[in-house]
Amino acid sequence: MIKAIKGIMIGNESTPNRVKTEDDLAHPYFALLVILIIAVIAANFIPSGSYERIAFEGRSIVDANSFELVEKKYVGIPEFFTSLYYGFKSASGLMALIFFAGGAFGVIKNIGLLESSIKAVAFKLRNTHFSIIALVMMALIGTQIAFTSLWELSIVMIPMIVPLVLALGYDRVVGASIVILAACAGFGAALTNPLFTAIAHKIAELPIYSAMWYRGVIFVVVLSVCYFYLMAYASKIKKDPTKSLVYGIESNYKPLDDTIAEFTAPLKRAGIAFLAVFSFLLYGVIFLGFDFPEISATFVALAFIVGLAYGSNLNKICKMFGEGMKDIFFAATVMVFARAVLHVMEEAQTIDTIIAFFADLVTGYSPIVTANLMLYMQSAINFFIPSGSGQALITMPIMVPLADMGDVNRQVAALASQLGDGFSNFIYPTNGTLLAILMAAGIPYSKWFKFFLPLFIMLMVISSLAVSVAVMINLGPF
Repeated sequence: MIKAIKGIMIGNESTPNRVKTEDDLAHPYFALLVILIIAVIAANFIPSGSYERIAFEGRSIVDANSFELVEKKYVGIPEFFTSLYYGFKSASGLMALIFFAGGAFGVIKNIGLLESSIKAVAFKLRNTHFSIIALVMMALIGTQIAFTSLWELSIVMIPMIVPLVLALGYDRVVGASIVILAACAGFGAALTNPLFTAIAHKIAELPIYSAMWYRGVIFVVVLSVCYFYLMAYASKIKKDPTKSLVYGIESNYKPLDDTIAEFTAPLKRAGIAFLAVFSFLLYGVIFLGFDFPEISATFVALAFIVGLAYGSNLNKICKMFGEGMKDIFFAATVMVFARAVLHVMEEAQTIDTIIAFFADLVTGYSPIVTANLMLYMQSAINFFIPSGSGQALITMPIMVPLADMGDVNRQVAALASQLGDGFSNFIYPTNGTLLAILMAAGIPYSKWFKFFLPLFIMLMVISSLAVSVAVMINLGPF
């Protein structure tokens, strides 16, 4: 077991000159399986407890004063195996979105539109410094996610950006980080996050999306820090490629060749169709409130519309769609294990006990200390409940009375909760979306952890400062 855990954290070692293959590295399934085993064991030592749930605008929220210990519920071998089924069931909506997005990009890739588009962009940017390219990409991606909160769509951007970055002389970590770090800034400091901020504001009885200006300032600061952190790493591996975190680890991604893209008439028709449907998708997400079902449906439509515009028949489109789904299979299914961990803790009724424990720790201090403890409490809880909306419904009814008792504005409590939830999504191995994106990028989790940990510490320091300043300026309205 000790060797297994060590393998998860640092990967398996090999000789310096030998290229590492997938067999040399701990498979994400294996890593999560060990975490699941640990969760099952730990759940039997944590007391079972429960809050009462009450109705709130069609949702169920907790009564902050109702926690009590209940008869201990144990989990064992049967729950261990059934948790995988329930994890699959719980993650099915997001998995469907990823599968359909993978199928759509399978069509785009197989007709040659993806490669030709990337080559065209590379040719246009051949005289532009990489720092400018990265800045523009991160600003666009981060701003989009700051308003839509759908960082799950980052997985469809990875195949477009990584080959371009490889062609410029950098590695997969740089290419993926342009997307992931921008998503981190946009999601963590989201201006209009319907999955967390809107719910938190409703429960706290605040005007929806109030104090947006303050979160906007945090977003700019965080995005800037992420950008300069990435540039420091990019500069290091540009000078010495052997310092790359994925040096010697094989990948399906290859740098673009030097040939100039040729846009034939079928590719031009397919490109116009793609831009039209993808623009509709963004419009729907921002203005029409598209959720997973509508987004998934749009990706399916995109696959067939683009394929038909190119001139492929339905049978060929179905084949390309299936190949795209196959390519994304492991990336989509890793979240089964992540959700299985949550299911085990729910079955053992330990989630509410953990929340009550953290809640007891934040009382009896000054407003600044209380607000910061709320921040770190939310970040810790995010390890166990990676669902943003699920967290808001469970923790905000507790945060609100704690804020009132600690003389902390409810706006500050909501901000601390959002920041604590947002940034930690990009480091915890229990977050299935992160694991799916890393797998799509060909980056082992252990390598990402090593890369992101120093930045995560910086982001938590920034979050602490932001929460402290919010207390001092009496960020409101209340």
